[in-house]
Amino acid sequence: ALIMSVFLIATSVVTTLLIEPDKFKDRGEANGRALAYLAHKYLGNGFGSLYDLSTILILAFAGASAMAGLLNLIPRYLPRFGMAPEWARGSRPLVLVFLTIGVLVTALFHADVDAQGGAYATGVLVLITSAALAVTRDLWRTSLRWPFLGISVLFAYTTVTNVYQRPEGLKIASFFIGTIVFLSLLSRGLRSTELRITGIYMEPAARQLIAEDEDQVIRLVPIKSNPDSVSELDQVDRHVRETHHLSPDERLYFFQIKRGDVSDFEQTLRVHGKRVGRHSILSATSPVIANSIAAMLIYLEQLTGHIPHAYFQWSEGNPVGNLLRFLLLGEGDTAPLTHEVLRRAIPDLKHRPHVHVS
Repeated sequence: ALIMSVFLIATSVVTTLLIEPDKFKDRGEANGRALAYLAHKYLGNGFGSLYDLSTILILAFAGASAMAGLLNLIPRYLPRFGMAPEWARGSRPLVLVFLTIGVLVTALFHADVDAQGGAYATGVLVLITSAALAVTRDLWRTSLRWPFLGISVLFAYTTVTNVYQRPEGLKIASFFIGTIVFLSLLSRGLRSTELRITGIYMEPAARQLIAEDEDQVIRLVPIKSNPDSVSELDQVDRHVRETHHLSPDERLYFFQIKRGDVSDFEQTLRVHGKRVGRHSILSATSPVIANSIAAMLIYLEQLTGHIPHAYFQWSEGNPVGNLLRFLLLGEGDTAPLTHEVLRRAIPDLKHRPHVHVS
């Protein structure tokens, strides 16, 4: 930081003293290339050309460094939150996307340094200001908070001044941010009926409960909340058996899913098992309910070799509201959503778990 500060101050002083003001104007010889102008004028065209080449290489490596950072960050975070398609985990398609964006930006700005200068300056200043504020907050309980607060105020003032003088930078940044947010929400919506559960781990108590079923045809009854009493479970059990004509000998498993952090798009489901009276209860925590039930049914089919069944009730309320609740909160009209996840994950009807709704 000290070396770069010396370089920046020195170049500002040298270019201000040695270059006439007219040369900095639009289409002036030093506009956008002050140091290159001095290199050619005072050190000869040979050294000047070498300086031009080194500048091009530095900018190329800077762009490559930025792309390497994006290739490292995007596959790690955006697909995990469902804010990018699954192919965004691969480097090759992302390289093509970034290269296309770079070519489009260069073409739209006609490769004009002045036209892109405002956007670049706004981006860099916002980045540095955010970092300065973060450090100030981190050191707020120490005596160093005052110098860092002064630096943060200085950068904030510079950022506001730059945005006021060159608003095109803020407009371009807002366009890119809006596009990213829109595409992220669109991706999350389109991927909402993917399986999304990367694995299932059943604890020994849960496995023991499953093993007690004689015919190994598992029948799940999803429940939203922890039942208050055995009598409540008895009532649900009796309703399911009467509605779907199940004999008293058929074993039912209540499956309770507690909603976790809905920002997590993918998760490994950890299933617990317990008894409440004569009833068997399986429970888990997941960011999305319908997908977790579907994943559990698929897992049970693989575990037992028999097609499992799930028994639902229709959800009350507006269908549009239920859809929004599913997209935003991971819950909603569970029965049709579970069926849709199963349909996409298991094309073969012979191996697809059965969904019953009453």
